Amino acid sequence: MHLNIMTREEMKRAYEIDLKEAFPPAELKPLWAIEAMRERGVYDPLCMVDETGETLGYILLWKHEDGRYILIDYLCVPAGRRNGGIGGRLLQAAIGYYPKDTVFIGESEAPTGDPAADELILRRLGFYARNGAKTLRYDNALFGVHYKTICWADPMPEESEIMRKHQEIYLQQFGREKYDRYIQIPLLPGEKPRPLTDWTE
Repeated sequence: MHLNIMTREEMKRAYEIDLKEAFPPAELKPLWAIEAMRERGVYDPLCMVDETGETLGYILLWKHEDGRYILIDYLCVPAGRRNGGIGGRLLQAAIGYYPKDTVFIGESEAPTGDPAADELILRRLGFYARNGAKTLRYDNALFGVHYKTICWADPMPEESEIMRKHQEIYLQQFGREKYDRYIQIPLLPGEKPRPLTDWTE
């Protein structure tokens, strides 16, 4: 198995078929925004393929302009291939794809207190923990959705440095006005996420 950077056509097909199935609209960026970030050199849409060329999954990575800090934007295994260990292999392959000092930041939806909703949320957090993620002390909220912040790094930078780079990834994309409207990094204890909004530019 190996990772490839997707062509524009491969990205469109993955988006329309698999990402739309896997992610709710509030969490899914428009395809045009993903392609615009790729054109700026700050976005790597990767797919994992097997020895026959069959696609096993996708990991889309949003890079800080310094190249060292990378936000795991989406990790997606197509519906028919889930629960077979592909997600963990995909995550580890992506971490190995970049230089050893790369810092990977993740955002995984925070528990809500609703047992029905939280079953899947807790499974996701457990998956990341089993695959080496450290849960950081600060949460975040993006377009009204509350997330736990997770990280992979060796060595692990100071959390204040990770948070600053996390903020800058969004600031570099949105500018201050839209950042202040839609992004809460950190989400302070007791602070509520802003109203739910679709990802916009």
